[in-house]
Amino acid sequence: MKISVVESNDQKTSSIFEPGFIVTYEENDEGWKILNRFENKVCNAKNIAAVRMAVADTIKQLDNVKIVIASEIPGIAFGIFEVAGFEIFLVKKNGFDALDSVKKEMLEIIAEQQDKPSKFDIMQFLEPGTNKGDFCLNIEKILSKNPQLTSKRILLPYLKNGEFNRLDVICSHIPKWFTKDLRVLGFEHETVNSLPNEKTVKIVHLQTL
Repeated sequence: MKISVVESNDQKTSSIFEPGFIVTYEENDEGWKILNRFENKVCNAKNIAAVRMAVADTIKQLDNVKIVIASEIPGIAFGIFEVAGFEIFLVKKNGFDALDSVKKEMLEIIAEQQDKPSKFDIMQFLEPGTNKGDFCLNIEKILSKNPQLTSKRILLPYLKNGEFNRLDVICSHIPKWFTKDLRVLGFEHETVNSLPNEKTVKIVHLQTL
């Protein structure tokens, strides 16, 4: 198992926005050994665009690692890591000392995922909209038939593919993760219809110049 730790210059677990290094550890028969180490450049980012670029570059350097430990990964940086499929562990103690406990928790997460039913197929619930590339999805109907799911688990894989022009999501309330994650994924949303127990949220691609 490989785990990356955001470390300060004195090798203590730190925030992604503090100077230091990102160190990847790998476990072998002799214990945890350093596999890779590079400078944390996210701390130098001065605006949102720079943060996005720096985090994206960090993710590329982490290669196949999908577990990260830090004392803090706030705001948009957290969202980018999360959307990229990372398991994030926020700990205050020394990151190296947390490796065994994080490994244990990850093995429990993997075991739980293996016990879950087969992958959810969103395509059977999509209804065509007025124009080509437009679709409509009723989240409440899906959740009533699949109570083990969440709105994020239902929508995130489809949003990552982005194979639509407009997606109208019918829901009882607007999921909180829409505000943070949709923009990171390259989308914007707007409530186009609101009833006491039903809202329709329009999701479209962010317009770029």
